[in-house]
Amino acid sequence: MGADDKGEYDRGAGVSQFDYFISLMGYAIGIGNVWRFPYLVGRHGGCAFLVAYVIMLLFVSSPCYLMELVWGNTTRKSTIGTFKCMHPKYVGVAWAAAVMLFFVLPYYNMLLAYAMVYLVNSFKDPLPWTADAYALNELPAGMSASDHFWNNEILGRYTKEEIVNADFGLGGVQWHLAVGLLMVWLIVFLALFRGMEASAKVTYVTVGLPLLCMVVMFIRAVTLPGASDGIQFYIGKFEVEKLFGENARGLWADACSQILFSLSPGMGTAITLSSYTRPKEDVYKINLLVTLCNSAFSIFSGFAVFSIVGFMSHHRCSTEGLTCATVDEIAGSGTGLAFVTLAEGVAQFGAGSNFFAALFYIMLLTLGLDSTFAWVETINTYIGDWAQDTGRKITKAQITCLTAVMFYLVGLFYCTRLGMTLLDVVDHFAGSSTMIVVVIMEVIMFRLHWGWDRLQDSVTYATKGPKFPEGRKVPLFWKIALYYTALPLAGAVFLNRLITDFEDPYENYPGGIQALGWISLLTSIACIPASMALYWNHEPDPLPQQPEFEGDQPLLRFDKETNQFTQRGNESNSFAPPPQSHAAAYEPPRMASSEPKHAPSFAADKELNATAGTIPPFPEPPADAGSDICPIDSIAKMRRQQSVPEVL
Repeated sequence: MGADDKGEYDRGAGVSQFDYFISLMGYAIGIGNVWRFPYLVGRHGGCAFLVAYVIMLLFVSSPCYLMELVWGNTTRKSTIGTFKCMHPKYVGVAWAAAVMLFFVLPYYNMLLAYAMVYLVNSFKDPLPWTADAYALNELPAGMSASDHFWNNEILGRYTKEEIVNADFGLGGVQWHLAVGLLMVWLIVFLALFRGMEASAKVTYVTVGLPLLCMVVMFIRAVTLPGASDGIQFYIGKFEVEKLFGENARGLWADACSQILFSLSPGMGTAITLSSYTRPKEDVYKINLLVTLCNSAFSIFSGFAVFSIVGFMSHHRCSTEGLTCATVDEIAGSGTGLAFVTLAEGVAQFGAGSNFFAALFYIMLLTLGLDSTFAWVETINTYIGDWAQDTGRKITKAQITCLTAVMFYLVGLFYCTRLGMTLLDVVDHFAGSSTMIVVVIMEVIMFRLHWGWDRLQDSVTYATKGPKFPEGRKVPLFWKIALYYTALPLAGAVFLNRLITDFEDPYENYPGGIQALGWISLLTSIACIPASMALYWNHEPDPLPQQPEFEGDQPLLRFDKETNQFTQRGNESNSFAPPPQSHAAAYEPPRMASSEPKHAPSFAADKELNATAGTIPPFPEPPADAGSDICPIDSIAKMRRQQSVPEVL
């Protein structure tokens, strides 16, 4: 995000390719890659889950991710602006993603607050979640030191019986969690208040450091006794019936949810980050790199995690007085995998246990911060674009401060005794389910209003250069996935979640807590039919077109000081973009029958520039120029009024 002298919220000239790639990497690789991915592998019996995960990556998540990267790079607008360019009735889809982030961000940062609290406690000797930290007979019967520390001292949570019997309230705020959450949001503010370029530099650390930590953890973990048992379970146990048996739909649903939540198409963040790129950006290559690195990190971290899980199984089964537990029993322990099982495992590392505990929770914290940076930047862009559209002057620092304070206050609910239960329910309903609905709507929008030809032309335009003189051609596989597999697979997963939640209430929580989950889901989804009803009869905004470039420089440039477009090298010829309204969208002129009816024809533009030399001067637009159209469409309209052929 560019910064001008006044500190106003603008996109500038676009971030570098490396900054863009690093930001997307940080956004994709999060805390779920380390604890949720291994937990789901353990829950579904090992390698069978990996197979389903890869299939869902190829046929659902990665194609949708590519689609969002192209949208953001082409329109250079926020999610709302991008969807308005397809039709105003789809604004509700963007707002559904924004409301989903309102629910997701507070609880996600609560997970980081847990990691922050554990990180501080990692410097105590002995580690406070080990038996050495407790006096004889101080621990309740049948409860390990790590369980007691997590449930009683960190969370202060209600017992399962108290929750099932509805014998609970919110409970008091656990102030050590509130302080940990405050520290997390302070880090977020300091990283983001100067804008996208500054946050990209911070991401160098928050992407590189977790990778280094994971390599160190992996080297230590694979040398532990019993590590081979964990790895054998992870990649050596393959039960085909898990993929096609009567309980297979749960496995496929979890695999789809995991990779969707990791890459997070449907949250609007990929569109937002891509809107800050340079126009000539190879988003196809970036899509391949990010999806590959994200999944590779998940799979690699699984080796380290399951080595520790195998060690824990070996330790419990070989130590007198401890209850023996198998690898699959330990690995399927949910959120407790990171804060109970792995904490206990790291504590057994001997003389270096404090070092490795600190290393592990630094890794979790930095992994999570990357995703938080991207999501907060998405919210900031919504607010910044709204302020820009309404003529309000507001700085990046003010927007970031407002966002941080608002979400911190909401996050205090998760610092109460009931907080972990609220987190679990909101994550299940508002996080995963809403995101799948938004993805479904985006695929429908793509098929109805964007189309494969426009996507191909956008990639061709963005990649045309010395390496690809004619631009990059997107393989047919991605068209097949977007048209024939993404929608039915995502739809099947969503229907499966609905049926399961109706037949078997989630975790058997009482009605009040179940109702909270359903309200969070319906509040997000309700934005979609609401916008359909409000804007159904509005004229669609024309989709943006790319300007002609000479090398890396556009023939037209936008001067934000004068709010006008000018020809490069002929700044005296300029025009202001038309006022923002929904009054009159234009009808694109039809092309010659030999040309396809879709996005810009580059051959035609070449011929036009060859014969005309440069784009003619533009007059001031007439009073009825109308329509809330993208700026580059204003250029198209001016060309037609000059009687210059414009090929769409």
